Parts: sequence; C-alpha cells; structure tokens
Amino acid sequence: MFHDLRRTAVRSLEPAGVSRSVAMSLTGHLTESVYRRYAIVSEADQREAVAKLSALTSTEQTQSSRSGVVVALPIIEGAR
Repeated sequence: MFHDLRRTAVRSLEPAGVSRSVAMSLTGHLTESVYRRYAIVSEADQREAVAKLSALTSTEQTQSSRSGVVVALPIIEGAR
C-alpha cells in the first residue's frame, strides 16, 4: 500500500539524518502533524536512545573523574 511505503520512507529518512523539511518534501507530507503520524517510534528505537544516553553519561563521568576538576553548584535560596 502507498501509505506503508510512506511510513517506511519516513522511518528510513529519520535515522539517516535527513532534515525534516527535506524528508517531508520527498514523502509529500504538507504538515508536521501528519508527518509525525508516519514517524512512528518503536520500542527498539527507545531502547537504543537510552543505551546511547547511558554510554554518554558514563563517558562524561569517567572523564570528569579523571580530570579531578570540582565544579561548584550555585545555591538557590529558598530551594529545599
């Protein structure tokens, strides 16, 4: 079906890094809201994003602990 092809195209263009405006022109979507309906996020996509975030966080923690730099955080009055 035509709509299945559009969905496949959107799901392929997003991770390829194609800008949304270019992807929309290629798939014929005129509005962001309709385009987003075709850009379905799967559980696998979500797991991959969490894994990337986790890897980034652990890398940052490792780098900051190696540098020995201590960063003072501002105190916000009235916050508890």
